[in-house]
Amino acid sequence: MNVLKQHQQSTVFTLLELKKSQREIHRITGIDRKTIRRYMAIFAARAPTAANSPAPATIGSKDTDQTPPLPRPPAFQAALTKACNFDFARSLCEPHRQWIEEQVRLQRNAQAIYQDLVDQYVFAASYESVKRFVRALRHIDPEQFDRLEFLPAE
Repeated sequence: MNVLKQHQQSTVFTLLELKKSQREIHRITGIDRKTIRRYMAIFAARAPTAANSPAPATIGSKDTDQTPPLPRPPAFQAALTKACNFDFARSLCEPHRQWIEEQVRLQRNAQAIYQDLVDQYVFAASYESVKRFVRALRHIDPEQFDRLEFLPAE
């Protein structure tokens, strides 16, 4: 499936608003006519919903007090906060925390810990939950180094 980049999509939609034909859009942009046909269907599906929407039209309105919506934060920040704030209370591994911590101290990997949990404690949760739990337990601060400062040739 051919997916156009955002600037190409807006170009195609603009040309469709100007009632250009598929061939003419192909000549202008170099985009395949089958792809243009697919975007024509998307454009046609959006057009009736925009015309029948109960919200007042903002294009060409004289009201300049409208502020644009605030930009959304980047997605990686949300993932970063999730990684830093692991919630042990919601993990199904929490009842076995002490045993898992001992296994982590023995440098055992998450797969072996999971297999032993299933064999010894009839653990019903998934391997992924054990892997996340072990990863959070292994998170340690980097080793701190002292900076030694000397004068040259001292």
